[in-house]
Amino acid sequence: MGRTLRVVVQAERLRDQVYQLIREDLKSGELAPGQRLVEVELAEKYGVSRTPVREALFQLTRAGFVESNERGYLAPVYSEKDIRDRLEVKRALAPAVAALVARCATPAQIRRLTRAYEKESIAFESGAHDAFVEANDAFRAEYIDICQNALLARCVLLVEHQFDSARSRIHRLEENRRLSLAYDGRLLAAIAAHDPEGASAEARAFLEFLDGYYAEHPPGP
Repeated sequence: MGRTLRVVVQAERLRDQVYQLIREDLKSGELAPGQRLVEVELAEKYGVSRTPVREALFQLTRAGFVESNERGYLAPVYSEKDIRDRLEVKRALAPAVAALVARCATPAQIRRLTRAYEKESIAFESGAHDAFVEANDAFRAEYIDICQNALLARCVLLVEHQFDSARSRIHRLEENRRLSLAYDGRLLAAIAAHDPEGASAEARAFLEFLDGYYAEHPPGP
C-alpha cells in the first residue's frame, strides 16, 4: 500500500477518522476494486490498533462503501448493473434536489456556493486532478447542504458517495473536468436566478452525459 496516511486528530473518535481515511483511499484508488481489506494491514498503515479499523470497516459495509464475505472485507467492484441502478436513483432524486435548491437558496448560500465554484475553477486551471476532485466534491457538498428537505438531501448524498471512486476516475481526463466545471457553472447560474426548471433541466442533462459515458466506458467485471 503506497501512501502513509495516519491519524493525527485525537479529538475525534478513532473509528470516525479511520472511516474517513479508508473512504479517501477507496476514492483515490489507493485501495483498488476487489482488494482485500485486512485489519492488521490497515491498522499498521494508519497507525492505530485493529479495533477502530474493525469498527470502521463494519460501518463502511453498512453504508455500502465496502463489501464483506466469509473471507473478510473487500473494496467494492461495481458491475455495469450497479452503475445503472445508481444512475436510475439519481434520475429520480437529482432533478428534485436541483429544483428545491434553486427555489430556496438564500443570498448568503448563493455567495458560498459561488465561492466554492470559484475554487473549483481555480483547481481546474491548475490542471491538478486531485485538487479538482476535492474542489468538485466541496461544491457538491455546499450545493446539497442548501436543500431544505433533510431526508432528500441524505438520500442523494448516499447515492453521490457511491460514485466517489468512479467520479475520481472520470475526472482524470481534462475534458471531463471541463464538462463537470461547465455543468456546475450552469447549475449555479440557475440557482442564482432562482430558476427551478432550469436547475432541474441541468441535472437531467448531466445525467444524460453520465449515461453516455458509462455506455462507452462500462466498469470492469
